[in-house]
Amino acid sequence: MPRSGKKVIHFYNSSGNLENTIKFLEKIQEKVNYINLNATVSGKSIKITIYGSRDLQYLACERLRNLAEIYLC
Repeated sequence: MPRSGKKVIHFYNSSGNLENTIKFLEKIQEKVNYINLNATVSGKSIKITIYGSRDLQYLACERLRNLAEIYLC
């Protein structure tokens, strides 16, 4: 059985555009639906906590990084 736990990832919206942050969060809802996560936005900083098996955490992290490159750069 895969080990489970939590992983915290931090992203930074370098453009500072609120619309980009909203699009990023909407795409997360669309694309990452196989694992539990919480997102907290504070200014330009975005903190995402992922809960579940390590295999799914790894897949979710890769997808989140790809989405961040598109919307937060």
